[in-house]
This record gives sequence, C-alpha cells and structure tokens, in this order.
Amino acid sequence: MFKNEDFNIFAVESLEERMQLIRGKLGPKFEQSAAVMLPVLNENGQQWYAHVAKHLRRTTNAPDNTWVAFAPNKRGYKMMPHFELGIWADHVYLYLAVEENMKPKDTQSIVTKMTAARDLVQSLPSDFVLSPDHMVNASQQLTIQAYDDMVARYRQVKHSEVLIGINILRGDQSFVQDTDLSQIITALKLLLPIYDVLK
Repeated sequence: MFKNEDFNIFAVESLEERMQLIRGKLGPKFEQSAAVMLPVLNENGQQWYAHVAKHLRRTTNAPDNTWVAFAPNKRGYKMMPHFELGIWADHVYLYLAVEENMKPKDTQSIVTKMTAARDLVQSLPSDFVLSPDHMVNASQQLTIQAYDDMVARYRQVKHSEVLIGINILRGDQSFVQDTDLSQIITALKLLLPIYDVLK
C-alpha cells in the first residue's frame, strides 16, 4: 500500500528527479496493486490488463499525478470505460472512468449507458465522489443530481469526463500502517456492477 512519504514525490520540482521517483517508487507499487486487483477484475469473465502511466510526452513540466489503469484491452484503455488507481500530492484515488477519448464516436452510446446506470450510482455509499477530469485534482461528493449534471455535461462539452470512485486522503490510517488494498478492493467491487452497464 502507499505510504505518507510517497506523497512527497510531488513536491520534487525537477522533472527528471520526479520521474525517477515515480518510476522507482510508485511504479512497483502499481505493479503490486495490479497483482491484487486483476484477479478481482478477471472474475467477470473478461481478460483485464494493467497499464502503468509512462508520461512519455513530458519534456518540461513534471506530472502532478500518476496512475495505473485497468481495461480489458492489451493495447490501451482511454477509448473505453476503465478503472484507474492513482495518486496526487494529497490523496490516492480509485475511479471508474469515462474519458473524453470516447468522443464523438461513442458519445451517444455511453451517455445512454451512464443514464441506465443511475440507480446503481445512487446506491453507492455516501463517501464516494465524482470528478470531471482525471488530469485535474478536483472532486465533489457523489449525489444523483451531481451525477446527472456531469453526464449532461459529458454529452455537451468536448473536454469533459465522468469519474466515479473514492479518495483516500493523505494522513489516512491506511498510509501509516502496513495494510492491504482492502479499501480499494471494496470500492472496486462496488463499482463493477456499474462497469457492467457501461462496457
């Protein structure tokens, strides 16, 4: 599991140094997380793959977050609903993500599916959150009205996304003790029925 000191990586200003730390310290943790999460995902009969972010296009600004994405596609994940486990300077997150890469080709199809998933979304625990962009450190409490608004925005606005999941804030007890990924796995299992509607 991640530790509180892992968050300090994002205070390192040098692109080269931060990338070395991301690859050397966070990359192995994502690989270890994938070894736990993939068997859970594979239970739905699909073959899932882990995609650890490489940030290969970064030449000047160091990344403010990094992640591993999970999708039933060996070649990529952005063009379909997928799961994303990642870390910012102040929290770790797990999201079920519908990103802008599905537009415009699949916009109507995925919006219809997201609308069909409303009841399942509404049944999620009160500590779940929504985020409109996987590249911006911003989220809000999950309510069905907020979800409806975000889905409507996804349909109308080119650069918009719908991400549903949990945030585990820096300082959480799970980052202090040697713990497993139980919080993440519990959230993943709650999100899988929604994924099954969206896929």
